[in-house]
Amino acid sequence: MPIETGAVSPSVNGRPATEIASEPRRGTRPADPYDLIGVGFGPSNLALAIAAEELDPGRSCLFLERNTGVRWHPGMLLEGARMQISYLKDLVSLRNLASPYTFLSYLKAKGRLEKFINVGANRPTRLEYQDYLSWVSEHFGHVVRYESEVVAVVPVAGPDSETLDLLRVRVRDARSGEVHDLYARNVVHAGGGTPRRGAPGQICDASSVIHSSAFLSGFPERFPDHEAALDLGVVGDGQSAAEITAHMLNHYPNARVHLFVPGYALRATDNNPFVNEQFYQHNAGEFYAAEARRRAVLRSELRNTNYGAVEAGYLDDLYDLTYADEVRGTPRLVVHRASDVTRVVEDAGRLSVEVRDRTGGPDRTTSCDGLVLATGYTRQLNTAVFGDLSPLLRHDDSGELLVSADCRVRTDERFTAGFYVQGYAESAYGIGDTLLSLLPFRSQQIFDDIRGRLPAAHPVAVGLYPPSQYVEKDPERIRSVMERFNFATVISADRDARVLVTHVPLVVDRDRGGEHGMLIGHLDRSNPQVELLSDRPVTIVFHGPNSYLSPDALKADKLPTWNSMSVHVHGHARLFSSRDELMRVFDGLCEQAEPEPGSYRLRPDDERIDQLIGHVIGFEVDIHELTGRFKLSQESDEANRELAAADMARDMTAEQQSFIERAFDLTPRSDVLEPLSGPGTGGCPVGGMRTGGRATAEESERQTAR
Repeated sequence: MPIETGAVSPSVNGRPATEIASEPRRGTRPADPYDLIGVGFGPSNLALAIAAEELDPGRSCLFLERNTGVRWHPGMLLEGARMQISYLKDLVSLRNLASPYTFLSYLKAKGRLEKFINVGANRPTRLEYQDYLSWVSEHFGHVVRYESEVVAVVPVAGPDSETLDLLRVRVRDARSGEVHDLYARNVVHAGGGTPRRGAPGQICDASSVIHSSAFLSGFPERFPDHEAALDLGVVGDGQSAAEITAHMLNHYPNARVHLFVPGYALRATDNNPFVNEQFYQHNAGEFYAAEARRRAVLRSELRNTNYGAVEAGYLDDLYDLTYADEVRGTPRLVVHRASDVTRVVEDAGRLSVEVRDRTGGPDRTTSCDGLVLATGYTRQLNTAVFGDLSPLLRHDDSGELLVSADCRVRTDERFTAGFYVQGYAESAYGIGDTLLSLLPFRSQQIFDDIRGRLPAAHPVAVGLYPPSQYVEKDPERIRSVMERFNFATVISADRDARVLVTHVPLVVDRDRGGEHGMLIGHLDRSNPQVELLSDRPVTIVFHGPNSYLSPDALKADKLPTWNSMSVHVHGHARLFSSRDELMRVFDGLCEQAEPEPGSYRLRPDDERIDQLIGHVIGFEVDIHELTGRFKLSQESDEANRELAAADMARDMTAEQQSFIERAFDLTPRSDVLEPLSGPGTGGCPVGGMRTGGRATAEESERQTAR
């Protein structure tokens, strides 16, 4: 097989990338591939995305999903249908209980944790689990592209490589139809199964023949009259077949339901705790390590834990439903035992279902109005997508993929990129390969293997942020921003990761605390953030001046940008409520805001202060870390930096003054002393009096503690 080389020309929104930026986007050329591209974004690759973020967030990952969002068996989200596993077997709990993406974290975020506990259910409904998956996926929007269908995965050689060390992933945008190429060192395929409909020509392709994967979206639409006297058929003997049968009996009261099962009757799943130990991480590893004959025997022995069986309690409910029909004298469920559906044809708007008796009895035919195939899925690589890769993949004597313990497919020595599969190697991993129970462990195994195989020269650390040129090192300049722009944002997080934010003026106290000094301020006692400032860490942000910088203001051909100055403070807070300490806050705020001699000062004996103190509480913050983020056109030459500084320092525009007038609901007044000059002021006292001006006696009496 010849080694393919070369790169595609990257584009952004139909324009050449060179017109957008100096560097193409990650993954659009062999020289800058993704560490990992995941095909599909269902539970398996969603668990992998969590593992990548928690184990090594510096790796470059992208997931491609053909649907508009995470869709987990949407055709079977039947009302009341429950999961067959514990809520603790979510995407991450068994690997990392402290993860923010556990099912319990989801319940807490949704405000349902106490109610879920009160319900006493160990197994959530299928609908709630789908909502959990959607909630998790919302946190990973930056690493997934929806409506992106993978149409080909091709092994290629990277720059100066003598082996096929990359995979080119061809992607079709479902909205525009455009096709583009991406490159990755590793691809993890978790695209799910293909609905099983029987051999070609065996079952007709009629709108009244619906696979269980499309039951909710297709069946009610095809049969909207729930009161009609219909003959409805269900093929299968697993959980889906039982649930669909019950749904038909409950929602189509005048219908007769034909259930075609290959055995004598529906059977209960073997989910006793001893058998379920097969899903322990250690036992799954032992299964993989066993020789092939032993694995085959164990798979056959454990088959009824997942295939061709129904949860025992659900069987009881279904039988009660059919017994109630018997009592009413209107039996509606017909079980066709030992039946293999060999052919389905459409005749005059109805379906003719031909059945072979597996016990040797006569073949028979049943007429139905509609038929649902609860016949499961096939798990094989799509040759149209992986045709160029398949010749390099190794198989055993039975044609099954040969895989490592870490889900990597074994390949020809010419191919050195990583190709991993999730849900396509049951013969190697056991029944749990397609189930949810082992996802937390499997995702770590895959990601650890990928990390261990990446080239040593590949950078793993994310870039510094903020960029070093924007980090202010001079503590004096940093403090000057804090003092001049002291209306700050105080940020706290409680133990449930709920973030509380308050905007308050603060005093910079340089004479107390450590090398960076302290901050003091006060809050309303009813503010819920008060409790989070009692001997707790806190983050505070000071917002300095900021302004849009137009290219027209510079003597250079640059894109527009935004210059700004801010200070981030990390420290430890404590509360206080004594009058003396609160007076220090009040006095400090006045002095910091009006430092000029003769400016307003509080009178310590002012009775209004005592009334105020009962409603506020003070806090101080011992500053542990200061970070000045000064983005001031540092990348420009000195002349353009001077122009940028002048642009930021311009006086307030007429439009800005007009905005403030509207915000204050002010009208022009003729009695204002020395109004601000300039266009747009209109005599309105925006900005107040000039320094040294005096308020009238009446206004002075109305002043209160700041």
